[in-house]
Amino acid sequence: MVWHRATILSQRQLSPTVTGLTLKIHPQPTTNISIDNSSSSNSSSSSSNSSNNFTFLPGQWVDFKPHPSNSSWNHPFEKIGGYSLTSIPHSLPQFELAIQRSRHVVAEWATVRARVDDVVDVRVGGTFTYESKSSSAFEEDNDDFIAASSNTDGEHKHCHPRKEEAVLPTNNRLLFIAGGVGINPLYSMIRQWYLDQTAHAKTKQQTNKSDSPRAVLLYSGGSKESLLFVNELEQLMKEKSDQFRVVFTTTTKGQNENGAANNAGINGENRGTLRGGESSSGTAFTEGRIDSEMIRDAVNWLNHSKNMDEKSKQQQQQKQQRELPQEQSSTKISDAVFVCGPPGMPESMMDILSEEKLVQSTDNVHFEKWW
Repeated sequence: MVWHRATILSQRQLSPTVTGLTLKIHPQPTTNISIDNSSSSNSSSSSSNSSNNFTFLPGQWVDFKPHPSNSSWNHPFEKIGGYSLTSIPHSLPQFELAIQRSRHVVAEWATVRARVDDVVDVRVGGTFTYESKSSSAFEEDNDDFIAASSNTDGEHKHCHPRKEEAVLPTNNRLLFIAGGVGINPLYSMIRQWYLDQTAHAKTKQQTNKSDSPRAVLLYSGGSKESLLFVNELEQLMKEKSDQFRVVFTTTTKGQNENGAANNAGINGENRGTLRGGESSSGTAFTEGRIDSEMIRDAVNWLNHSKNMDEKSKQQQQQKQQRELPQEQSSTKISDAVFVCGPPGMPESMMDILSEEKLVQSTDNVHFEKWW
């Protein structure tokens, strides 16, 4: 993998423990960047390579190494951290990372001591990806949204990819499941999905909105303060209320404003992500871990067309009953599922999806695990 040099353009405190960085790739080549055996990643070296070919797919991460020329970096050995990209390829040569403070020397530097204009070396990795269908022409028409949504929240450690990147169909039912800072790669994917849908709407007049692709994000965090990208996701729901929904849930009791019941759903009006209470920002929260009921709710919404009248729904149901065995006639499925979260979460989500047959095929469940 090729190393590229980048400069920190800006920093932003995203939560008590998370710092967002916006960086810019250098246009000139990077030469003879070597990795010390003591680094936290695999040792390698690269000869002179032009950094203007730096690119990535939504969902990928970068190895991240502070340059020894930085006065704020005083470690005697080269060290590497790994963090998911939260931006989308269109934003290049700028890109965004979100890094959670920890004892790791690179994370500590990036969140505490790094300064604007400090220099780092990065290289792209990972096969947990959403492969975009949009063209550069589509992206050029969406600069306003890209600029407005280029905020970075969260931090993502190295993840282990389960399988190769997924090439998704144009029309699909996508389910994203995030735990903690596992939101980072999924947020990049969702931003790209939004751009793809906006591009598709501009180039093709859809006569039946019920055929539009849909996506749901189930997002769990320890507390409301730890939930990232809330404002940005809320904006996406406003823009694509008939195509995109989010369920925010916290695992710490007492986090739900207004003392609402702990039952989540996604079938509310406009932003109405939950049947529970709403925060002052208008985004609803619930409590508890992501479970089978929440996943079934999400999959049902992915398969439900609010644009169909009752007669059409009855006709569709009758057709399904004629074509499928009775026990399968009410089955709802998702076409692809992307999961990223702490240890144990991907496996438990896979068990639910598989046992309850909520996904087209287990091959369509894509996840990463913390190292």
